[in-house]
Amino acid sequence: MTTTLLHRRAAAIALAAATAALVAGCASAPDRPPTLLTLPNVAAGATTPLATPPGEGTTLALARLDIPEYLVSRRVRYRTDDSTLAEWPDTFWAERIEVGMSREFASALRARLPGWRLCESQCTEWSPVAGLRVVIDRMDYSRAQRRLLASARIAVVRRGADARHANSQRFDYELKAGADTPQAQAQAYADLLDRLATDAAAAVAGVTALAVPATATPAGR
Repeated sequence: MTTTLLHRRAAAIALAAATAALVAGCASAPDRPPTLLTLPNVAAGATTPLATPPGEGTTLALARLDIPEYLVSRRVRYRTDDSTLAEWPDTFWAERIEVGMSREFASALRARLPGWRLCESQCTEWSPVAGLRVVIDRMDYSRAQRRLLASARIAVVRRGADARHANSQRFDYELKAGADTPQAQAQAYADLLDRLATDAAAAVAGVTALAVPATATPAGR
């Protein structure tokens, strides 16, 4: 075997080894780190109090916010048509979306009900004057249209001696997003919670206006 042939074979082997190393390097290249998304702080903006409590330390029992089951996922989902959902690539909620939305809604509601005690569990000992439940049965974000369409039912029931008075209303919302990003979708959700908190506080004010007469002295504990 001539020296030239040996050199050619060695060169071919070296080239094959280099190519294999390159392919292996590409295959083992790290994936792009996922985006972890949180909801913006709904109560960060200026708010106007909407309901004065009928007595000092008046308690409102607040049920956890209900959202559509098809959105209860770590993946950030949006609607592509009337029957199809898709997911933002490599994007996840940093916490359970139903937990984050409930917390931000409660925070926004507190900003609109100063002087009230909002109780989210084990409320019997506080003798709440009313209970509030909000059910979002539609929360469809269209990525193509950059638009959030939502509908919700807000129910307030007075508790205590006169527990017959109730107020249940249905609201529809349409909100625009400012960009084609998952962050813009999260902001649209925050804007929805802001609107919901305003409407819920108004509903609470309407039901509890006569819960305690204006001249009455709040009962002590």
